[in-house]
Amino acid sequence: MSKLRSVVLLLVLCAAAMPQTKILLYDFEARGVDASVIRINTQVLRDALNGTYKYVVVDPAPGTFCYNVVAAADSAKRYNAAQALVGNIMSIGGKQFLTYQLVDATAAVVMLADKFELPPMDEFPTMAERVAAAIVEKKTYKETIEPDKILTTEVSPLFKHPRKPYAGVFMTGGYLYHIVRRPDPETPDFFGDRLVNLNLAVSFETQQLLTMLQIGYIRGQHEEKDISFDLLGNYVVGNADFAPFFGGGIGITKFNWRKLNGITDDNDALSLSAGGGVLGLRTYYFRLMVAAYMNLSIASHDWPLSPGARVMFGVSSPSIGPDATIKTGPACIGAAIGGFFLTGLIVMLTS
Repeated sequence: MSKLRSVVLLLVLCAAAMPQTKILLYDFEARGVDASVIRINTQVLRDALNGTYKYVVVDPAPGTFCYNVVAAADSAKRYNAAQALVGNIMSIGGKQFLTYQLVDATAAVVMLADKFELPPMDEFPTMAERVAAAIVEKKTYKETIEPDKILTTEVSPLFKHPRKPYAGVFMTGGYLYHIVRRPDPETPDFFGDRLVNLNLAVSFETQQLLTMLQIGYIRGQHEEKDISFDLLGNYVVGNADFAPFFGGGIGITKFNWRKLNGITDDNDALSLSAGGGVLGLRTYYFRLMVAAYMNLSIASHDWPLSPGARVMFGVSSPSIGPDATIKTGPACIGAAIGGFFLTGLIVMLTS
Protein backbone atom coordinates (compact mmCIF):
# COMPACT_ATOMS: atom_id res chain seq x y z
CA MET A 1 0.00 0.00 0.00
CA SER A 2 2.87 2.36 0.81
CA LYS A 3 4.41 1.67 -2.60
CA LEU A 4 1.13 2.57 -4.29
CA ARG A 5 0.97 5.84 -2.37
CA SER A 6 4.54 6.61 -3.41
CA VAL A 7 3.72 6.02 -7.06
CA VAL A 8 0.61 8.19 -6.88
CA LEU A 9 2.56 10.96 -5.13
CA LEU A 10 5.29 10.78 -7.77
CA LEU A 11 2.74 11.10 -10.57
CA VAL A 12 1.11 14.07 -8.86
CA LEU A 13 4.47 15.79 -8.40
CA CYS A 14 5.41 15.16 -12.06
CA ALA A 15 2.08 16.57 -13.24
CA ALA A 16 2.54 19.62 -11.02
CA ALA A 17 6.06 20.19 -12.30
CA MET A 18 5.01 20.05 -15.96
CA PRO A 19 3.78 23.46 -17.15
CA GLN A 20 0.36 23.29 -18.80
CA THR A 21 -1.34 25.94 -20.92
CA LYS A 22 -5.08 26.50 -20.78
CA ILE A 23 -6.70 26.51 -24.20
CA LEU A 24 -10.30 27.41 -24.96
CA LEU A 25 -11.80 25.00 -27.48
CA TYR A 26 -14.99 25.96 -29.33
CA ASP A 27 -16.95 23.59 -31.52
CA PHE A 28 -15.86 24.13 -35.10
CA GLU A 29 -18.26 25.85 -37.48
CA ALA A 30 -20.23 23.50 -39.72
CA ARG A 31 -20.31 24.52 -43.38
CA GLY A 32 -22.28 21.95 -45.28
CA VAL A 33 -21.43 19.02 -42.98
CA ASP A 34 -23.45 17.02 -40.49
CA ALA A 35 -23.44 18.16 -36.86
CA SER A 36 -22.22 14.72 -35.75
CA VAL A 37 -18.97 15.29 -37.64
CA ILE A 38 -18.42 18.53 -35.70
CA ARG A 39 -19.27 16.90 -32.38
CA ILE A 40 -16.95 13.93 -32.87
CA ASN A 41 -14.17 16.13 -34.23
CA THR A 42 -14.34 18.42 -31.18
CA GLN A 43 -14.29 15.49 -28.77
CA VAL A 44 -11.25 13.77 -30.31
CA LEU A 45 -9.40 17.10 -30.45
CA ARG A 46 -10.20 17.72 -26.78
CA ASP A 47 -8.88 14.28 -25.85
CA ALA A 48 -5.77 14.68 -27.99
CA LEU A 49 -4.88 18.11 -26.56
CA ASN A 50 -5.38 16.90 -22.99
CA GLY A 51 -3.29 13.86 -23.85
CA THR A 52 -0.27 16.00 -24.70
CA TYR A 53 0.01 17.06 -21.03
CA LYS A 54 1.07 20.44 -22.39
CA TYR A 55 -2.49 21.77 -22.61
CA VAL A 56 -5.58 21.79 -20.43
CA VAL A 57 -8.72 22.21 -22.50
CA VAL A 58 -11.28 24.71 -21.23
CA ASP A 59 -14.83 24.23 -22.53
CA PRO A 60 -17.00 27.30 -23.20
CA ALA A 61 -20.54 27.60 -21.93
CA PRO A 62 -22.92 25.16 -23.67
CA GLY A 63 -24.49 26.55 -26.80
CA THR A 64 -21.86 29.27 -27.36
CA PHE A 65 -19.88 29.53 -30.57
CA CYS A 66 -17.04 31.71 -31.80
CA TYR A 67 -15.45 31.91 -35.22
CA ASN A 68 -13.75 35.32 -35.02
CA VAL A 69 -10.12 35.76 -33.94
CA VAL A 70 -10.67 38.89 -31.82
CA ALA A 71 -13.80 37.47 -30.19
CA ALA A 72 -11.97 34.20 -29.50
CA ALA A 73 -9.14 36.09 -27.77
CA ASP A 74 -11.61 38.00 -25.60
CA SER A 75 -13.47 34.82 -24.69
CA ALA A 76 -10.20 33.09 -23.78
CA LYS A 77 -9.37 35.91 -21.35
CA ARG A 78 -12.74 35.54 -19.65
CA TYR A 79 -12.06 31.84 -19.11
CA ASN A 80 -8.48 32.54 -17.94
CA ALA A 81 -7.13 30.68 -20.95
CA ALA A 82 -3.91 31.72 -22.67
CA GLN A 83 -4.97 30.47 -26.10
CA ALA A 84 -8.09 29.60 -28.08
CA LEU A 85 -8.66 27.14 -30.90
CA VAL A 86 -11.34 27.95 -33.48
CA GLY A 87 -12.07 26.71 -36.96
CA ASN A 88 -14.55 25.22 -39.39
CA ILE A 89 -15.24 22.09 -41.39
CA MET A 90 -16.42 22.77 -44.93
CA SER A 91 -17.73 20.42 -47.60
CA ILE A 92 -16.42 21.15 -51.11
CA GLY A 93 -17.01 18.90 -54.10
CA GLY A 94 -17.74 15.83 -52.03
CA LYS A 95 -14.69 16.35 -49.83
CA GLN A 96 -14.52 17.81 -46.34
CA PHE A 97 -11.80 20.24 -45.31
CA LEU A 98 -10.85 21.26 -41.78
CA THR A 99 -9.47 24.75 -41.13
CA TYR A 100 -8.21 25.76 -37.70
CA GLN A 101 -6.60 28.79 -36.08
CA LEU A 102 -4.67 28.92 -32.82
CA VAL A 103 -5.24 32.34 -31.27
CA ASP A 104 -3.07 34.06 -28.65
CA ALA A 105 -5.44 35.55 -26.07
CA THR A 106 -3.11 38.36 -24.97
CA ALA A 107 -2.14 39.73 -28.37
CA ALA A 108 -5.33 38.66 -30.21
CA VAL A 109 -3.25 37.31 -33.08
CA VAL A 110 -3.16 33.99 -34.92
CA MET A 111 -0.22 31.90 -33.73
CA LEU A 112 -0.82 28.98 -36.07
CA ALA A 113 -3.25 28.29 -38.92
CA ASP A 114 -3.68 25.37 -41.27
CA LYS A 115 -6.10 23.59 -43.59
CA PHE A 116 -6.27 19.97 -44.72
CA GLU A 117 -8.68 17.39 -46.09
CA LEU A 118 -10.66 15.60 -43.38
CA PRO A 119 -10.01 11.83 -43.32
CA PRO A 120 -12.68 9.13 -42.78
CA MET A 121 -14.23 9.19 -39.31
CA ASP A 122 -12.36 6.07 -38.15
CA GLU A 123 -9.11 8.01 -38.66
CA PHE A 124 -10.24 11.01 -36.58
CA PRO A 125 -8.21 9.97 -33.49
CA THR A 126 -4.98 9.82 -35.51
CA MET A 127 -5.81 13.14 -37.18
CA ALA A 128 -6.50 14.73 -33.78
CA GLU A 129 -3.18 13.48 -32.40
CA ARG A 130 -1.37 15.13 -35.30
CA VAL A 131 -3.28 18.40 -34.89
CA ALA A 132 -2.39 18.38 -31.20
CA ALA A 133 1.26 17.70 -32.03
CA ALA A 134 1.22 20.55 -34.54
CA ILE A 135 -0.18 22.92 -31.91
CA VAL A 136 2.34 21.85 -29.28
CA GLU A 137 5.33 22.04 -31.63
CA LYS A 138 3.97 25.02 -33.62
CA LYS A 139 4.29 23.12 -36.89
CA THR A 140 2.05 22.68 -39.90
CA TYR A 141 -0.17 19.63 -40.02
CA LYS A 142 1.93 18.08 -42.83
CA GLU A 143 5.10 18.39 -40.78
CA THR A 144 3.69 16.01 -38.16
CA ILE A 145 3.46 13.12 -40.60
CA GLU A 146 4.91 9.81 -39.45
CA PRO A 147 4.92 6.41 -41.18
CA ASP A 148 2.24 4.94 -38.93
CA LYS A 149 0.13 8.11 -39.00
CA ILE A 150 -0.30 8.63 -42.73
CA LEU A 151 -4.00 9.04 -43.42
CA THR A 152 -6.06 7.80 -46.34
CA THR A 153 -6.54 11.34 -47.65
CA GLU A 154 -2.77 11.80 -47.89
CA VAL A 155 -2.09 8.79 -50.08
CA SER A 156 -3.06 8.43 -53.73
CA PRO A 157 -5.30 5.38 -54.32
CA LEU A 158 -2.61 4.03 -56.67
CA PHE A 159 -0.03 4.09 -53.89
CA LYS A 160 -1.81 2.65 -50.91
CA HIS A 161 1.04 1.11 -48.93
CA PRO A 162 2.45 4.06 -46.97
CA ARG A 163 5.35 2.36 -45.23
CA LYS A 164 3.03 -0.15 -43.68
CA PRO A 165 4.13 -3.80 -43.30
CA TYR A 166 4.84 -5.05 -46.78
CA ALA A 167 5.12 -8.61 -48.06
CA GLY A 168 6.28 -9.16 -51.62
CA VAL A 169 8.78 -10.72 -53.99
CA PHE A 170 12.10 -9.07 -54.86
CA MET A 171 13.83 -9.65 -58.17
CA THR A 172 17.44 -8.51 -58.17
CA GLY A 173 20.41 -8.78 -60.48
CA GLY A 174 24.06 -7.85 -60.35
CA TYR A 175 27.52 -9.30 -60.03
CA LEU A 176 29.44 -11.47 -57.61
CA TYR A 177 33.09 -10.48 -57.40
CA HIS A 178 35.55 -13.05 -56.05
CA ILE A 179 38.13 -11.37 -53.83
CA VAL A 180 40.23 -14.53 -53.97
CA ARG A 181 40.01 -16.02 -57.43
CA ARG A 182 39.12 -19.66 -57.66
CA PRO A 183 41.82 -21.89 -59.22
CA ASP A 184 41.02 -24.39 -61.96
CA PRO A 185 42.29 -27.76 -60.72
CA GLU A 186 42.84 -28.97 -64.31
CA THR A 187 44.95 -26.04 -65.51
CA PRO A 188 47.29 -23.40 -64.03
CA ASP A 189 44.64 -20.77 -64.83
CA PHE A 190 41.99 -19.24 -62.58
CA PHE A 191 38.26 -19.02 -63.13
CA GLY A 192 36.75 -15.58 -63.71
CA ASP A 193 36.56 -13.17 -60.80
CA ARG A 194 33.25 -11.59 -61.88
CA LEU A 195 30.10 -13.67 -62.18
CA VAL A 196 26.57 -12.68 -63.13
CA ASN A 197 24.17 -13.03 -60.19
CA LEU A 198 20.35 -13.23 -60.51
CA ASN A 199 18.17 -13.53 -57.39
CA LEU A 200 14.54 -14.08 -56.48
CA ALA A 201 13.53 -13.39 -52.86
CA VAL A 202 10.36 -13.59 -50.80
CA SER A 203 10.48 -10.53 -48.53
CA PHE A 204 8.68 -9.06 -45.57
CA GLU A 205 9.21 -5.47 -44.49
CA THR A 206 8.12 -3.52 -41.43
CA GLN A 207 9.20 -0.03 -40.41
CA GLN A 208 12.64 -1.16 -39.28
CA LEU A 209 12.95 -4.74 -40.51
CA LEU A 210 13.52 -6.28 -43.93
CA THR A 211 13.77 -10.07 -44.13
CA MET A 212 14.34 -12.01 -47.33
CA LEU A 213 14.47 -15.68 -48.26
CA GLN A 214 16.52 -15.55 -51.43
CA ILE A 215 17.46 -18.03 -54.13
CA GLY A 216 20.21 -16.98 -56.49
CA TYR A 217 21.70 -18.18 -59.76
CA ILE A 218 25.36 -17.41 -60.43
CA ARG A 219 26.94 -17.82 -63.87
CA GLY A 220 30.54 -17.23 -64.93
CA GLN A 221 32.25 -16.80 -68.26
CA HIS A 222 33.85 -20.28 -68.10
CA GLU A 223 30.58 -22.17 -67.75
CA GLU A 224 30.75 -21.89 -63.96
CA LYS A 225 27.32 -22.27 -62.37
CA ASP A 226 26.33 -21.83 -58.73
CA ILE A 227 22.98 -21.89 -56.96
CA SER A 228 22.71 -20.09 -53.62
CA PHE A 229 20.04 -19.95 -50.91
CA ASP A 230 20.19 -17.16 -48.31
CA LEU A 231 18.12 -16.05 -45.34
CA LEU A 232 18.85 -12.33 -44.83
CA GLY A 233 17.77 -10.03 -42.01
CA ASN A 234 18.26 -6.27 -42.30
CA TYR A 235 17.64 -3.28 -40.07
CA VAL A 236 16.05 -0.34 -41.93
CA VAL A 237 17.25 3.04 -40.67
CA GLY A 238 14.65 5.79 -40.45
CA ASN A 239 11.21 6.22 -41.98
CA ALA A 240 12.01 8.08 -45.19
CA ASP A 241 10.91 7.05 -48.67
CA PHE A 242 14.54 6.20 -49.41
CA ALA A 243 16.01 4.52 -46.33
CA PRO A 244 19.38 2.81 -45.82
CA PHE A 245 19.51 -0.66 -44.36
CA PHE A 246 22.21 -3.00 -43.10
CA GLY A 247 22.32 -6.57 -41.92
CA GLY A 248 23.43 -10.02 -42.88
CA GLY A 249 22.45 -13.62 -43.06
CA ILE A 250 23.30 -17.25 -43.47
CA GLY A 251 22.87 -19.48 -46.47
CA ILE A 252 23.88 -22.50 -48.48
CA THR A 253 25.72 -22.41 -51.79
CA LYS A 254 25.45 -25.36 -54.15
CA PHE A 255 28.64 -25.15 -56.19
CA ASN A 256 28.38 -26.87 -59.56
CA TRP A 257 31.30 -25.57 -61.59
CA ARG A 258 31.08 -27.12 -65.03
CA LYS A 259 34.51 -26.86 -66.61
CA LEU A 260 35.19 -26.66 -70.31
CA ASN A 261 36.55 -30.17 -70.45
CA GLY A 262 33.17 -31.55 -69.39
CA ILE A 263 34.16 -32.59 -65.87
CA THR A 264 31.74 -31.44 -63.18
CA ASP A 265 33.03 -30.43 -59.74
CA ASP A 266 30.29 -30.49 -57.09
CA ASN A 267 30.81 -28.69 -53.80
CA ASP A 268 28.42 -27.47 -51.09
CA ALA A 269 29.21 -24.57 -48.79
CA LEU A 270 27.89 -22.68 -45.82
CA SER A 271 27.61 -19.03 -46.81
CA LEU A 272 27.79 -16.03 -44.45
CA SER A 273 26.82 -12.54 -45.62
CA ALA A 274 27.00 -9.01 -44.24
CA GLY A 275 26.29 -5.71 -45.94
CA GLY A 276 23.66 -3.09 -46.63
CA GLY A 277 22.01 -0.87 -49.18
CA VAL A 278 19.17 1.53 -49.83
CA LEU A 279 15.44 0.72 -50.00
CA GLY A 280 13.48 3.17 -52.11
CA LEU A 281 9.87 4.22 -52.84
CA ARG A 282 8.54 2.87 -49.56
CA THR A 283 5.17 4.63 -49.91
CA TYR A 284 4.44 3.05 -53.29
CA TYR A 285 3.03 -0.21 -54.59
CA PHE A 286 6.56 -1.53 -55.12
CA ARG A 287 10.11 -1.10 -53.81
CA LEU A 288 13.48 -0.42 -55.36
CA MET A 289 16.66 -1.81 -53.86
CA VAL A 290 20.37 -1.20 -54.29
CA ALA A 291 22.54 -3.42 -52.10
CA ALA A 292 26.07 -4.71 -51.60
CA TYR A 293 27.01 -7.69 -49.44
CA MET A 294 30.33 -9.20 -48.47
CA ASN A 295 29.97 -12.94 -48.38
CA LEU A 296 32.17 -15.82 -47.31
CA SER A 297 31.45 -19.34 -48.50
CA ILE A 298 32.98 -22.12 -46.38
CA ALA A 299 33.09 -25.15 -48.66
CA SER A 300 33.19 -28.74 -47.50
CA HIS A 301 36.14 -29.72 -49.72
CA ASP A 302 38.28 -28.79 -52.73
CA TRP A 303 38.07 -25.05 -52.19
CA PRO A 304 37.74 -24.25 -48.45
CA LEU A 305 37.14 -20.49 -48.49
CA SER A 306 35.52 -18.25 -51.07
CA PRO A 307 35.35 -14.58 -50.00
CA GLY A 308 33.50 -12.28 -52.36
CA ALA A 309 31.39 -9.19 -52.80
CA ARG A 310 27.86 -9.20 -54.22
CA VAL A 311 26.44 -6.03 -55.77
CA MET A 312 22.83 -6.01 -56.90
CA PHE A 313 19.93 -3.83 -57.98
CA GLY A 314 16.31 -4.89 -57.97
CA VAL A 315 12.61 -4.19 -57.81
CA SER A 316 9.82 -5.81 -55.80
CA SER A 317 6.37 -6.99 -56.73
CA PRO A 318 3.26 -5.31 -55.29
CA SER A 319 2.52 -6.25 -51.71
CA ILE A 320 0.80 -9.61 -51.31
CA GLY A 321 -2.78 -8.57 -50.70
CA PRO A 322 -4.04 -4.98 -50.32
CA ASP A 323 -4.14 -5.25 -46.53
CA ALA A 324 -0.70 -6.61 -45.63
CA THR A 325 -0.38 -5.90 -41.93
CA ILE A 326 1.93 -6.64 -39.07
CA LYS A 327 -0.13 -9.78 -38.45
CA THR A 328 1.31 -11.32 -41.62
CA GLY A 329 4.84 -10.88 -40.25
CA PRO A 330 5.13 -14.08 -38.18
CA ALA A 331 3.66 -16.11 -41.03
CA CYS A 332 6.12 -14.67 -43.57
CA ILE A 333 9.11 -15.04 -41.27
CA GLY A 334 8.06 -18.55 -40.32
CA ALA A 335 7.64 -19.49 -43.98
CA ALA A 336 11.08 -18.03 -44.75
CA ILE A 337 12.79 -19.99 -41.96
CA GLY A 338 10.95 -23.18 -42.89
CA GLY A 339 11.80 -22.70 -46.55
CA PHE A 340 15.45 -22.11 -45.66
CA PHE A 341 15.79 -25.39 -43.77
CA LEU A 342 13.82 -27.24 -46.45
CA THR A 343 16.21 -25.88 -49.05
CA GLY A 344 19.17 -27.06 -46.99
CA LEU A 345 17.65 -30.52 -46.75
CA ILE A 346 17.11 -30.67 -50.51
CA VAL A 347 20.70 -29.58 -51.17
CA MET A 348 22.07 -32.25 -48.80
CA LEU A 349 19.90 -34.97 -50.34
CA THR A 350 20.94 -34.08 -53.88
CA SER A 351 24.67 -33.72 -53.10
